[in-house]
Amino acid sequence: MTPGSRTRTVLVCDDETLASSLRAAVEGRSRPLRIASVTSTADCDSPRREQPIDCIVRRSMPDADASAAITPDAPHGATNRRDGTVTVPVIVYPSTEDPELARASTERPMTRYLPESIDTDEHHLLVDAIDDFVARRAREKRHAEERELLEQTSELADVGGWELDAEREALTWTEQTYRLHGVSETFDPTLENAIEFYHPDDRDAVRADVEAALSGDPFDSTYRLFRADGEVRWVRSRGEPMYEDGTIVGVRGAFQDVSQRKGREDVIRRFKRAIEAAGHAIFITERDGTITYVNPAFEDVTGYAPREVIGETPSILKSGEMNKEYYRTLWSTVLSGEVWSEPIVNERKSGEHYHASETIAPIVGEDDAVEGFVAIQTDITELIHTKERLETFEEIVLRLDDPIMLQQCDGTFEVVNDAVAEYAGISKSELVGSNEFDFMDEPTAQKIQQKKTRVVEEERAITYELSPTFPTKGQRSFVTTRYPHYNEDGEVDGTVAICRDVTDQAEREHQLRVLDRILRHNLYNKMNLILGHAELLEDRTTGQEKRSVQTIQNTGNELVDLADKERRIVDLLTDDSVPRRLGVRPILEEVVSGLREEHPDHSISVDCPEAYDVYAIPELSDAIAELLTNAIVHGGEDPDVSVTVKRDGEQVVVTVTDTGPGIPEMEQQAARGTTDITPLFHGSGLGLQFVYHVAKRSGGSLRFESAEADGSGDERTTERESAGAVVALQLPTPESGRDAAASSRSSDTEVSPPDAT
Repeated sequence: MTPGSRTRTVLVCDDETLASSLRAAVEGRSRPLRIASVTSTADCDSPRREQPIDCIVRRSMPDADASAAITPDAPHGATNRRDGTVTVPVIVYPSTEDPELARASTERPMTRYLPESIDTDEHHLLVDAIDDFVARRAREKRHAEERELLEQTSELADVGGWELDAEREALTWTEQTYRLHGVSETFDPTLENAIEFYHPDDRDAVRADVEAALSGDPFDSTYRLFRADGEVRWVRSRGEPMYEDGTIVGVRGAFQDVSQRKGREDVIRRFKRAIEAAGHAIFITERDGTITYVNPAFEDVTGYAPREVIGETPSILKSGEMNKEYYRTLWSTVLSGEVWSEPIVNERKSGEHYHASETIAPIVGEDDAVEGFVAIQTDITELIHTKERLETFEEIVLRLDDPIMLQQCDGTFEVVNDAVAEYAGISKSELVGSNEFDFMDEPTAQKIQQKKTRVVEEERAITYELSPTFPTKGQRSFVTTRYPHYNEDGEVDGTVAICRDVTDQAEREHQLRVLDRILRHNLYNKMNLILGHAELLEDRTTGQEKRSVQTIQNTGNELVDLADKERRIVDLLTDDSVPRRLGVRPILEEVVSGLREEHPDHSISVDCPEAYDVYAIPELSDAIAELLTNAIVHGGEDPDVSVTVKRDGEQVVVTVTDTGPGIPEMEQQAARGTTDITPLFHGSGLGLQFVYHVAKRSGGSLRFESAEADGSGDERTTERESAGAVVALQLPTPESGRDAAASSRSSDTEVSPPDAT
């Protein structure tokens, strides 16, 4: 007997004598067989037997038929197949040959027919048959146990098996494969109805894999499976060809639910994509700080490519700005499993220092031990520099002599500088949360409140002038520009006002205006007296004396004309003219008509194809008249003067061209205020200054050019003085002019809308 092997029980029915002789034969051969006997068929089912039966030897009773002899009831301990047939082998050992019994035995695989008449006295053939059947029984039992273990393992691993017979096109599933598909074992799988379980986008891939396996190529693929209950699962299917005599006869494979693993892989994949796309520098290190991974943004922030830092430590980024205590605290924090989040100054590959907001989190294993770290750095260099600039600006604002304030939509002060506190006579801490009504005369405070409301509602800056009365400083005049203030969401949450105290300037301007009026008045009186006496002398003189008197008259008239131009410029600079919609064509018609009457011998042509409107102050008419008069008077003996009007984007351009000697560069610069007025300055420059200020007050500009005939009748612009001058007056359209004019104003007068008349 083999050590450790189990004794097999052979049950001999119907004959105790046979059982005794078999015991002697078995014991003599040292076989692990135990021979037991019963004399009644019914005893085969006795529950008193504790030892399972591994084989049955049976004689046929004289009155028993062949079927009864070879189909015993299942004895105690016998294992039945799934289809209910008995798996215990039966050896029919009749004393005489029985052809019918022999025929019936061949129809049952677990039955063997062996007549006693052909055996020896020692029952050698019977013992060999018993050995063979017992061994087969042991093998089948072992295989059954292995199958059971395989089924249990498949169920635990969620793995099923399948086999495709190529010749019969028959598909076989294991029990777990049925479960994975969500169907019962009554379902009859075929290749086509099995493919129908897969996602429509995956079915062609399944067919291609099966065809490849039938051609000799194994496959290992993942598909989306729709279970019978509608649930979607990710499954992994592996298949390899089956061979018989070198020929592929089918495909055998394994089938596994990998939904959880696929879900984890998808999460990891999405997480990796997020890290790769992040704008923050992210790197992962081992516990000792060795860098194992950096994302693309790491190179953008630090300048180091991944190959340059993998295997290095973060010390490669040290700038020398952080002290040793900083790093000691950092390592102490993260090694204890806590998250570190502090700003740091690092050094890029270029040597440039940068500020970063750094967060370092430990990576903890299943045993809660720190295995590594993940660090996220956000480059805040620009933010730090902006903050520093803001702090500088704040310091400047707080120290400016001009009052500057930030107020909420309801008018309460949120931020004020020292100048506001000085004018109000209240400390800055007391001003915050209050408004102008707490220190200013009520009528002016009410007007300021209206301005704030307007800025908030229209969301644009306005400039106005007011003269409030303060408890400590009395009445002061201010020019204030108030802007809308926006929060982080882009919504207006208040206003910012910058005030300029113009009290002294206004007083000086007032004195200058008074002095100007006195001087002009005296000049007119004195010149009238001079011209009157010159007129008397003209009638009483002849020759050279008369020509001298005429020179006095001409010079006097020029002085009066200059004084008149000076008056117009002063009035323009000090009045409250408001830009409005004006038609260019009516102005030209009126101005040109008057000049043609005054200068009938001069040619003035007008090209204004459309009824252009501009946004300008009413003095535009005088400005155009000045340009045309200047062209006629200073254009030579017989000048040709032309006016053209055209639109250029958001502007209307009025161009005056003459064929005279051109405008001297000195007068052009003086008109634009870009040079000092010298004794050589021509008097026509005052007229051009007037035009310049009209253009500026209207939100436009004045441009000087020169024109030269090219023989074709056209004119082209050159950079030198030549035969003719071109003066272009550029004015905004009504659509664009309102904001441009408002930005140049310094009075409290409301800006008229574009359609005002």
